[in-house]
Amino acid sequence: MPKITNKTTGASADCAAGASFRDVAQAQDLGVPFGCESGICSTCLIHIKSGAENLSPKTEQEEFTLEARGSGPEVRLGCQCMVNGDIEFEQ
Repeated sequence: MPKITNKTTGASADCAAGASFRDVAQAQDLGVPFGCESGICSTCLIHIKSGAENLSPKTEQEEFTLEARGSGPEVRLGCQCMVNGDIEFEQ
């Protein structure tokens, strides 16, 4: 069972493999704000500290938004990720 850990707040939650990061973060109060929830506003920007390989590939919309912001490869949009293994992130 994958574990999501917010290194900024210390909050963590277990989830099923393939779960939506957004759904878990909201249900377990992991401290991530969400805005549009469609990959446009970047309110849910997270910095992956470990386990990037355990997230689903970036969607086309996520790539577009992150590129427009000039974000590095360790940055993801929480509303666009599916979790397949343990991850640690900061905000």
